[in-house]
Amino acid sequence: MGASAFYSERGSSRYQISYFNFDLLQMGGSVRFGRRFRWPDNFFRGAWIFQGVDKRYLGDPEDLRSYLFGVREKDIRENRDGVSYVSTVGMAFTQSISRDSRNRPEFPTMGSEFSWLSTLSGAILGGNEDYHKHVVSLKWYVPVVEKLVFHQLFKLGIIKQLDEKGDRSILPPEEKFFMGGTGIPYGEMLRGYPDNTVGPYSAGRPRGGTVMLRYSAELRLSLSENPTVYALAFMDMGNAWLDFSYVDPFELKRSLGVGVRMFMPMLGMLGLDLGYGFDQVEIDTEGKPHGWELHFIFGMPF
Repeated sequence: MGASAFYSERGSSRYQISYFNFDLLQMGGSVRFGRRFRWPDNFFRGAWIFQGVDKRYLGDPEDLRSYLFGVREKDIRENRDGVSYVSTVGMAFTQSISRDSRNRPEFPTMGSEFSWLSTLSGAILGGNEDYHKHVVSLKWYVPVVEKLVFHQLFKLGIIKQLDEKGDRSILPPEEKFFMGGTGIPYGEMLRGYPDNTVGPYSAGRPRGGTVMLRYSAELRLSLSENPTVYALAFMDMGNAWLDFSYVDPFELKRSLGVGVRMFMPMLGMLGLDLGYGFDQVEIDTEGKPHGWELHFIFGMPF
């Protein structure tokens, strides 16, 4: 069991496609209860979290209307500095079911890892952020020969706004799916492409998808056990779509590459990846494959 309180500030960037074009201030808290299951086996765990958060989005009124679907003109106000903002309140309940049978966390050589995360926000819980979100992830590890491991990842995500009649209803833009690059800290990893460039665009900026599909395969070669260092060759495929009507599982952005990882206590997993993107993304204007991208991994969880 546990409880937390938090305050965070997230800045915008008008010159980088990697971030929203507005500032986001958040203040809230949560309570959590979790336990280990005895069925189907002892590898299963469950957790249940209730969270309340007060948010303030600050930026250009046109950007706020574009990102915050459902915002009305009267909802956009100005603070004492003359900056436009929109306030929202999110009340969400999340259930997490997971199973982890890896033989070790830093460089698994066998086992699997499964997680199913479902969130209900708004509706009967209150607030004006009304949506349900579901993310399923499956990883498994197969030993090939000594020090060589084959790793696969499959991940599917869906988020849908609830239609609340009469009052303003918001689908928070930061809850949507953004893909490309390292995926740290807000998106989904898809190496061989710049951060957050895979998925829906509007007015030259990423808008995030409501459906996400990702597959990754890696061959990992252990170079050292203490500290943990390994090299890898990877293949990534994935995409994010605006909604279900656009989903095409055969329309995935593809990449191949190589990389290296080192686990450092207190810092997490550090690494470097070089990937080649075989497909175009919105920022590509020459009608050619995207090409090479270098990615720095810092603090990625293992």
